[in-house]
Amino acid sequence: MSVNTFFQKLVPIDKKFFPMFVNMSDLIVKASAAQLTIFEHDDPVKQKDLFKVIKDIENKGDEVAQKIFDDLDKSFVPPFDREDINHLTTTLDEVINLINGVAQRIRLYRPKEIPTEFKEFAKLISKSAEQLNISIKELHDLKKPNKILKACKKISDLEKEADDLYHSTISSLFKKEKDAIELIKQKEMLENMEDTADCIKAVSNILKTIILKVS
Repeated sequence: MSVNTFFQKLVPIDKKFFPMFVNMSDLIVKASAAQLTIFEHDDPVKQKDLFKVIKDIENKGDEVAQKIFDDLDKSFVPPFDREDINHLTTTLDEVINLINGVAQRIRLYRPKEIPTEFKEFAKLISKSAEQLNISIKELHDLKKPNKILKACKKISDLEKEADDLYHSTISSLFKKEKDAIELIKQKEMLENMEDTADCIKAVSNILKTIILKVS
């Protein structure tokens, strides 16, 4: 029996972390929805507003993550292993950072054209974010992990779809795009979106690890 498990039997766990995890997953949902809207509209004014929305979300995510780290240092009995809390928080924050990375690349690179496949990719990321939110909201009840595992399975399926879409889109870009600079812009944006899908799956893997440890 670990020291943490021993103390949990004597002292109630610190539940203040759960709302902060939910806060971060809510921010991911909002950021992914804003990203999808960017690809659905080509109005520069609307896009400019969305770039700011996503940047603001990233700043809020950083603040929540820092709050979790600060509270973790002070917590006597966290809800699960400190290392897992650290890993979960860092990876949730990285999802938001990656979504912002895509938005800022669009803002700075100003690509002449964005293939329709990018919107489909953004849809997959948004759906994955919603499933992630479902799983995070169930994190308070690790003894009943069915909903978390079901959401994690859906995230895995969506990541596979995103992986297939990434490879087909990359292939299409190299066939169709004759402007080398535009090709570099689009390739980097697409790779950033692929990293986002992978990062969301990484969060789901962390959740499954946590479940295994407490079961």
